[in-house]
Amino acid sequence: MKTTPAALFVLLSGALVASLSAQNAAPAAAPAPGSAPAPTATPTTPAPVPAATATGALFISEDFESGKINPDLWDLRVSGAATATIVQDKVAHGKNALKIHYPAGTRGAYAMLAAKLPAGVHDQLYGRAYFHATNLPVQNHSVFLSAGTPGWPKANFLEIGDDTGAFKLSFKLDNRAVAVNGYTNGEVNPKGGTIPQDRWICLEWEFTDKPADRIIITVDGKPVVDKNQVFHNVTGGLVNGFVEFAIGFRTFAAANLVPKDVDIYYDDIAISDKPIGQLAPVPAEAKPVAAVTP
Repeated sequence: MKTTPAALFVLLSGALVASLSAQNAAPAAAPAPGSAPAPTATPTTPAPVPAATATGALFISEDFESGKINPDLWDLRVSGAATATIVQDKVAHGKNALKIHYPAGTRGAYAMLAAKLPAGVHDQLYGRAYFHATNLPVQNHSVFLSAGTPGWPKANFLEIGDDTGAFKLSFKLDNRAVAVNGYTNGEVNPKGGTIPQDRWICLEWEFTDKPADRIIITVDGKPVVDKNQVFHNVTGGLVNGFVEFAIGFRTFAAANLVPKDVDIYYDDIAISDKPIGQLAPVPAEAKPVAAVTP
């Protein structure tokens, strides 16, 4: 069928009118107040992964946000010039952290916080603490934390400490009524890994007393040390149960091996019967800018 010039003119005129009407159409009305907004496209960037949490009970959970050392939880044990205070100038999360200060040239001092542990972690426990160390002694044995029988420092315990920049993993027998293979005192203290200094780390540990005495350490989620404790051929039940937990700082270094003030900071301490996990990463600290001599 042929299209006459008149018919073609009508068809083209109709198409032009339809196109102009579409361009000048009013925008879609905004949703009425109180109504649900129109759905948006699903974002392509995944949401942040939530911080890990313990799968078991948190028997101790301390972030020091109360602004004090809680006497209902902690027994503060101090000897000599070492001190334990709550500070705001260096924290992992929140507004407060625990600072243990050990003055330069000091010998034989300590500041530790001790807490009772429940029956649920008697033979095995998991712990976490955000930890920041500065100016550790240049050599010799230092103590960060332990778990064992009551009465630290005179007790039986597994311990995490420092020896010349490496983690020291100790078993200490110092208060045992029943001898271990004929011995009523003594210690073993293998070491391994490297202790990061001058930055916050997430320090996690697993202590086991039965069936075998064992210490496992991770730093920022990465395995660092895994050591069994063997004391005169005995490999299990050395501690005789975890009843008390202690955390702070002590060193056996001579005064000349502590040339600078030692400062240890703790935040977000937790004890559980299952692995606990990390919180949000701690931003890196700004490095001081060296002065320029004109």
